[in-house]
Amino acid sequence: MITAALTVLQVVLFACGLVVAGATVYLVVLAVAAHFYSAPSDRSSNGAARLVVLIPAHNEADFVDRCVRALARQTYPRENYEIIVVADNCTDATTELAARAGARVIVRDEPRARGKGRALRWAIDKVLVESPRADAIVIVDADSVADEGLLAGLACHLDGGADAVQAQYLALEEEDSLNGRLRVAAFLLFHRTRFAGRAVLRLPCSLVGNGMLLSRRLLEAHPWTAYSAAEDLEYSVDLRLAGVKPVFAGAALVRGPVSSSGVAAKVQRQRWEGGRLRVIRAQLPSLVASVVRDRRMSLVDAAVDLAVPPLGILALLALTGAGATAALVPFGAAPAWLVAPWVIAVVGLVGYIFVGLAAAGATRSSYVALIAAPVFLVKKAVGAAGVVRASHRDAWIRTERPSERGV
Repeated sequence: MITAALTVLQVVLFACGLVVAGATVYLVVLAVAAHFYSAPSDRSSNGAARLVVLIPAHNEADFVDRCVRALARQTYPRENYEIIVVADNCTDATTELAARAGARVIVRDEPRARGKGRALRWAIDKVLVESPRADAIVIVDADSVADEGLLAGLACHLDGGADAVQAQYLALEEEDSLNGRLRVAAFLLFHRTRFAGRAVLRLPCSLVGNGMLLSRRLLEAHPWTAYSAAEDLEYSVDLRLAGVKPVFAGAALVRGPVSSSGVAAKVQRQRWEGGRLRVIRAQLPSLVASVVRDRRMSLVDAAVDLAVPPLGILALLALTGAGATAALVPFGAAPAWLVAPWVIAVVGLVGYIFVGLAAAGATRSSYVALIAAPVFLVKKAVGAAGVVRASHRDAWIRTERPSERGV
């Protein structure tokens, strides 16, 4: 009985090790490929496409005027784009501040249908009817700051025939702490290295909810129907299943604040990771079924990319698996070779981080911030239960703003 149980345990550990090692090898391949990425020039856009920039905003008085003013300073021809703030069930000064900054404001008052996804659907439908000459809609979060070349960088891909385009979404470096710089590094690895690597390999990217362009023809054919806490990822999978391949626009850049500590960081992490887990649970089976049943091999990359967990969780899995397997070896409960896939996973993760940061052009501060990684992983392990609970929620979880924290 004991021998049989040990055999089962060894098989499980080896199989899990292979899966985790495979995920890290995938990331290393993307990091290496990212070194060869070259973004198209903003000047490749002729500036003729008519754009509507939508800024969904629920009580964003702290940031909305900054966001609007940055978008008003674009290199894109001002006569060919309009800035619209969607004041979604606001109870603060968002409407007044947005209008004063130069945006057109449309007010949504539907307290029983809260959430960014529902606000986007309402606003998109309204724009498609009221702005018949608009060629595409660009979505920017109200707390973000757009680089002056954002619209031109997105539009050059629209000019080239892309219907869904995602800009680089990086973190605003507002907090001078190890945790803050660690979050900046994490954004570089995910939103620059990973996306650039996929672009070099001619693979589509995912939409990340901020700095994304959607053409009119796309929205008319595939209306926005994603309302979960990870509405961007949900819509991305829907598009891939429909045969649409979002494109990464490396020349387009938008930055947003990222909470690194306290309640705001916890809520943000639960929304992102819990929402991703929910989408995996709901839509990964559909992707796998399409590959296996319908022979749609073009969706293999989408299934793989969706299945790979966030870097922190992947690191926890690799370290825990390596430690548990290695602990069995001295007692004869497992052969030494069983540790091999776990070692590959750990080494692969380290390689991905350093090669990926180099590919992203990270500054020295991002490497120094890795000192805080062990503490971050402990917090990640402690908060795992909250992430799982968040994955079962339908509602959008909003991150607390500075003024709401009394800062």
